[in-house]
Amino acid sequence: MTKILIIEDEPLFQKMIAHSLIPLGYEIATASDGEEGVKTAMENPPDLIICDMMMPKMDGFQVTRLLRRDDRFAHTPILILTALAGLKEKLEAFEAGADDFMTKPFEPAELVARVNVLLRRYESNRKQLPSPVKVESHIIAVHSLRGGSGCSSMAVNLGIGLANMWHVPTLIMDQVLTAGQVALMLNAPLKRTWADLASIPANEIEWDVLKSVVYTHESDVNFLAAPTYPSQAELISEELFTKVFGIFREHYEYIVVDLPHDFSGTTIQVLDAADVVAVLFSPELASVRAASAALDTYHKLKYSDDKIKLVLNWTFERRGLIRKNIEAVLGLPITHVIPFATDLFIDAINTGKPILSNRPNEALCTILERLAYLVSKPEHTSKSPFPVSQQVKK
Repeated sequence: MTKILIIEDEPLFQKMIAHSLIPLGYEIATASDGEEGVKTAMENPPDLIICDMMMPKMDGFQVTRLLRRDDRFAHTPILILTALAGLKEKLEAFEAGADDFMTKPFEPAELVARVNVLLRRYESNRKQLPSPVKVESHIIAVHSLRGGSGCSSMAVNLGIGLANMWHVPTLIMDQVLTAGQVALMLNAPLKRTWADLASIPANEIEWDVLKSVVYTHESDVNFLAAPTYPSQAELISEELFTKVFGIFREHYEYIVVDLPHDFSGTTIQVLDAADVVAVLFSPELASVRAASAALDTYHKLKYSDDKIKLVLNWTFERRGLIRKNIEAVLGLPITHVIPFATDLFIDAINTGKPILSNRPNEALCTILERLAYLVSKPEHTSKSPFPVSQQVKK
């Protein structure tokens, strides 16, 4: 029987929650403050936790952070309840590692729906982590030396496109360790991140360890989130990254890496290993200059032109540089153009619902799918010529 722990200091809300869930066959346990809630969870781990935010002794965010440190609760769904509905509280819940955020008072039917969604997502996450794939991993590095080019949005949509196009194990690695946004764009809480691996010696990292920090999005793509705070990035050594990256390459057929805007040791390690480097830039002078500098470095690193794919992203509506002039400056053809679609991308970021999985009928999705197809393995594209939209849009 599914066990749900309710941590709530107000008896009325505690009873309302219990009465909403008991008819569905859930086993209910209760606690009246944060400390009691943590103790109850430790003694008898539940399948889901509903936790009030404002409580005596320990608030809901503290409870969540404390439980997430224990491997047993790395992926246990936690729903935060609060009378405060501001953006600040929502961001704090996300950063603490809560799965969902709901304001009080609430409708019992909505609570039941949220609980059922979280439990289904939890079961899906446990089932969908892959076994070794016995094939060579295909690495796609998304890179730019200038921020604001849309790298994270592109990495997320490429990962979703590849996972749904070919139905093979696919991972998105957020390597922007100081300010990564992949988890936010997938509406996922920061339960476990790169930072949770920092205390483990590199020689002790194994797949069973990595499974505790890898998540599964509802689109079937897996992802590893960047640390919650920039200060935690300093704890992740190049040796640790090398070990983790090597293990992932044994388990995933496709790995999409959202790279930082630099040429650090770990960035070069990914670029060296990449089968495709997708270079994002906008049609304005500073962005083109950054792309030119990146290309110069790639050439010095002896990367072949076939490995480099120039992706022009129209992040503004008009008055951009002319395509043929950009190509003349960069010395390579532009492989793909993403049209101006600011509203779609901004909505996707703010809601945590990527365009490919949430707006499949938008014309932009065909363009994003086309890019995913272009960076796919030759053995896949040779067997299934584009368009593959009917495969992607379930």
